Amino acid sequence: MLKRMDKFSVVGRQRWNFWFLALLCVLVLVPFLGETIFYSKGEPREAIVAVSMLQSGNWILPVNYGVDIAFKPPFLYWCIASVSWLAGGVSEFTTRFPSAVAAIGMMLFFYRFVRKRLGEELAMLSVMLLLTSFEVHRAAVAGRVDMVQVACIVIALCMLYRWDEQGQRRFPWPAVLLMACGTLTKGPVGSIFPCMVTGVYLLMRGRKFWPTFGWMFCFGFLSVLPYAAWMGLAYQQGGQELIDLMLEENTGRFTGTMSYASHENPVWYNFLTLIWGWIPWTLVFVASLFTLKRGRRVQHQPVAWHHRVKALWHSFRQQDPLQLFCWLAVLLIFVFYCIPKSKRSVYLLPIYPFMALFFAQYLRDLAQRGSRLFRSFSIVFGSLGVVLTMVFFVVRLGWVPDSIMGNGRHAAENVGFLHALRDTPYDFVQWLIILLPLAGAIMLFRLCLRRHTAFTHLYAIVGMVLCIFVALDGVYQPTVLSTKSDLRIARQLQQLQPEGPLYAYGFFYGVNFYLNDRLRHVELISDPQAKGYVIVAEKEDALMREELSGRFVFQPVFHTSYRSCDARCPIICYYFQAKD
Repeated sequence: MLKRMDKFSVVGRQRWNFWFLALLCVLVLVPFLGETIFYSKGEPREAIVAVSMLQSGNWILPVNYGVDIAFKPPFLYWCIASVSWLAGGVSEFTTRFPSAVAAIGMMLFFYRFVRKRLGEELAMLSVMLLLTSFEVHRAAVAGRVDMVQVACIVIALCMLYRWDEQGQRRFPWPAVLLMACGTLTKGPVGSIFPCMVTGVYLLMRGRKFWPTFGWMFCFGFLSVLPYAAWMGLAYQQGGQELIDLMLEENTGRFTGTMSYASHENPVWYNFLTLIWGWIPWTLVFVASLFTLKRGRRVQHQPVAWHHRVKALWHSFRQQDPLQLFCWLAVLLIFVFYCIPKSKRSVYLLPIYPFMALFFAQYLRDLAQRGSRLFRSFSIVFGSLGVVLTMVFFVVRLGWVPDSIMGNGRHAAENVGFLHALRDTPYDFVQWLIILLPLAGAIMLFRLCLRRHTAFTHLYAIVGMVLCIFVALDGVYQPTVLSTKSDLRIARQLQQLQPEGPLYAYGFFYGVNFYLNDRLRHVELISDPQAKGYVIVAEKEDALMREELSGRFVFQPVFHTSYRSCDARCPIICYYFQAKD
């Protein structure tokens, strides 16, 4: 009877932890998705595809700007368009919502995956670290393709591990379906990574090569069939232009043969982005290295280097199966992304859950040894919360002069940030959010005045980081980044011409989104009597007039004093009309 009661209490605690974690993820990621207007070209570039889907009814290969097709496959756009259809229109919230749902689903699935194999403590801590990772949080609240594909890859990897763990009895259709969704989101790596990592893992566990190759080929082939079907339908509309674009975005990006330089960085960039992406936990990890006690060195007989390598390889292969699988996921994906010239921090997101498990194991061991490091970092992060709040009130009171921003290239933009924080009115809820880091700091300082375990301080630090994230997402980021948005340009153009097409020389995705896809390429005008308004980046103004001066007469209308977030320079608007 007692054993049965203990079993029910354990199950009940696990369910409570699961739903607590689900609620925490939702409260941290979802409420503020629509607070920050688009301030870069990436998010409106994805959103405008969903706008064109809903306007045209073409869910295979919609066009925006009148002639341009999307750079990526359509799964994310389907998700955005579906949510937006239910919500009544495409917005900042509906554009970012699929990423947040994907992140929450990935964290909850990874929690259950780790809990079943390594216990409740490590599972909870792993997801807490993942939720407070800077890179994961940034991707989870951004309307981009990355987090949706990452969730598909990570969950598919866990499912394939479970498939092998259960003796490869049932065909893993859910994993194949997720791989298909990942491929339909951003390209073939959605299928490549799960098959590559699982295949190498099976071979290192002693499975035979050809059966393993057969299974992975089967999974990969089935998972790319939906992508191939979409390509076939899209080719009927886009033709060779679509093929060239998909090849450039996938093969060209990997081989470095793109027609333009795209995020080209050296190998060390990947290491740097991992350090930055795991803020604040990389700070804790580095500091902990100085607290480790060195053991006494034991003299050994000299061993040849090839014997050492052989011993290390044997030790690596013989470790716990889940540990081996996680290490292979981290190493293989990391090395894969060291090969191409194009490197971005979000490319490495699939390894973050598996790294979170390693971080959790390391921090748990430190806490079990009663390390005082966590108490010290409670003071550090508490002080950070106090400083953040104090700086805000100093700016709010107008005690920071504009001259402190200097006269550099970004001076005007920084002054705009300063004025936004000083002058923006806030409601009662926003003031509570502003004070949240200060409240978290007070709680941390109270913990430090009493005797608490290292685990208590560790989870308190997690809570403090979440308080800072909520304050940034709920108040600071919407206030500051609104000054970077091209919404202002869209409003000026809307006042000049409330209806009909407007024109641009180059790409202005943010302006086009807020104008509901009314922009068209001025250089493609075929009407000999055309006239209207055109915007151009200041740095391309001379080029546009040289190219089009034989066809049109240009009269300046306005010249922005601030930089466009798309063009990263001021924008000039002209009224143009065809020459007689």
